[in-house]
Amino acid sequence: MSAIDGPIPPAEDQAVKQRSSQQRQPEPGEPVCVVCCRYGEYICDATDDDICSLECKAAILAEINSTPQAACDAPKPERKVVHLSTEGLQDECIVVTDKGNKLPEWAPDESVSRLSKEQVNALLQGIEVSVKGEDAPRPILQFADCKFLPKLQGNLEAAGYETPTPVQMQTIPAALKGRDVLVSAETGSGKTASFLLPIIMRCCLIRIHGLSEREKPLAMVLAPTRELCAQVEEQAKVLAKGLPFKTALVVGGDAMPQQVHRIKQGVELIIGTPGRLIDLLSKHDDLTLQGVCILALDEVDCLLESGFRDQVLQLVQALAMPQILMYSATILPAIERFSSSLLKNPLIISVGTPRQPNRAVHQIILWVETKNKKKKLFEILKSRVHYRPPVVVFVNSRMGSDLLAEAIRTVTGIQARSLHGEKSIKECWDGAWIC
Repeated sequence: MSAIDGPIPPAEDQAVKQRSSQQRQPEPGEPVCVVCCRYGEYICDATDDDICSLECKAAILAEINSTPQAACDAPKPERKVVHLSTEGLQDECIVVTDKGNKLPEWAPDESVSRLSKEQVNALLQGIEVSVKGEDAPRPILQFADCKFLPKLQGNLEAAGYETPTPVQMQTIPAALKGRDVLVSAETGSGKTASFLLPIIMRCCLIRIHGLSEREKPLAMVLAPTRELCAQVEEQAKVLAKGLPFKTALVVGGDAMPQQVHRIKQGVELIIGTPGRLIDLLSKHDDLTLQGVCILALDEVDCLLESGFRDQVLQLVQALAMPQILMYSATILPAIERFSSSLLKNPLIISVGTPRQPNRAVHQIILWVETKNKKKKLFEILKSRVHYRPPVVVFVNSRMGSDLLAEAIRTVTGIQARSLHGEKSIKECWDGAWIC
């Protein structure tokens, strides 16, 4: 992806697409033009929006000229890059300054500061949140307490975020304070937003104030599977819409040259699997992660179980003392040992009762003979009472997943799709999933 500026070139110059009709449709995970939703091959130099052609750039500029108060339209201050030792500093991004200044320390709304210790303890007990560590910030009561950028707050409301969940109430202020955290929270608790919101807020402030080189990524999220990475990126795009915040998805199944090109053109957040990132960095020495100041590790328990421990450590060593946000369904001894080697004076935040079944999942056990398992599955899928899509069926092999998906389509008429490591990302997004 490249930034484009200047007037529309002559028709014979085809280096840059002039019209949106000349651009192809985007593949899953690719940037999308903010005007026409085609492949966002370029970045508008004036707004940092993904665009597909000079025609769509002209449309964006015309809209900006008619709304001079548009967000992030203010001129950037003159930058002065200062190279200092990072020894003793928590965040290298603060070292690169604008005229010697740095981002002010975050503080919550005054209503949060007025909460007494007794009120905080009663609140945490009521929402089943426990916090271990020194100088833990008070939990927020509403998203407005975070003093997000107006555009980010508007995106939250537009996306249906009304009140913070328990994990968000304690983790977001801790992350905005710059603290390392180890968080234990179940699926569906809102943990993804609890690390994306601080990441977006921090990165946007750094970009708006010109505190870092534009082409360097500022944050990174590691997750064990490409599907989870794609979900995180999709949520990040929703929350960061209209802000100076771009993402790069670095997972298997997509062309590596395209991923490298995306990063080189300037992104704020890289979301990827450890193996793919290691592969990419080993083949492209010109890519650097030295500007990354926030690292989120999602589903650390799965990362360790999948054998990614050494790769995660290798990636952390490539960074310059980042703030680390670590998430796991449970905090087992192996995770405690792993976190102690990475986190600095962390807060350990646990939500709910540890090692208990997910309350959002109703679990039923059916004893069925092996020879009757398929028949019982078909009965459930054809039942108006029990079949409530989407449905995920787990099997123990790739071939078994393909065969069962075909059998479900034949017997029930449900458009089932198998999902495994040999499938492309595009194939993974359609239909019911047989894993």
